[in-house]
Amino acid sequence: MIASGENRTTASQASHQSKGRSKEIARAAYHAIAEKGFEGLRMREIAARAGLNHSTLHYYYAGKEALIAGVMAYMVEELSLGRDNAASESPREQLAAHFSALLHQAREHPEMFVVLAEIHGRSARDPGIRAVMSRNERAWKKFITDILSAGIRCGDFAPGLDVDVAAEAVVALIRGLNFGNSGSIRRAECALALLMRWLEGAR
Repeated sequence: MIASGENRTTASQASHQSKGRSKEIARAAYHAIAEKGFEGLRMREIAARAGLNHSTLHYYYAGKEALIAGVMAYMVEELSLGRDNAASESPREQLAAHFSALLHQAREHPEMFVVLAEIHGRSARDPGIRAVMSRNERAWKKFITDILSAGIRCGDFAPGLDVDVAAEAVVALIRGLNFGNSGSIRRAECALALLMRWLEGAR
């Protein structure tokens, strides 16, 4: 029994280390795209940035599509940092926190939106990357839809709101916002405030 417990502990530690290394690689790819664009993304360079040899990198990410999926997961995690209390928040507070996280990233880490634009642009020409983007967008829309549905039930949002249409509107507005400078960030903040009022029924 002791050996079994030790084996489980060792396996858990190995899994944790593997996840940590995967995140390091995704972070390296994220910064490479921010600096050089998608066309400058080279697997050998990412391996070097992460302190790995090229063959070891393929143990974590088989190719660029898997690596981009890792980059997207890294960005989602960055947007979720400090959100441990989300379960205790009202739906409106959850959505407001999501908007605030986007604005915070725009102010403190504007390269995130450069990376998103690069990946989105590449997805128009690459079916594999487009599939990665589509999966992430579906997950994002579900996240918004779930918040809106809960908000309608508790009275945070307008009772006649079509959650699917509203989620599409939220995603479309955010995707279309310009976060390039302080002036555009202020305009984005105003646009998100107006969007929240519409979701609430402008009460």
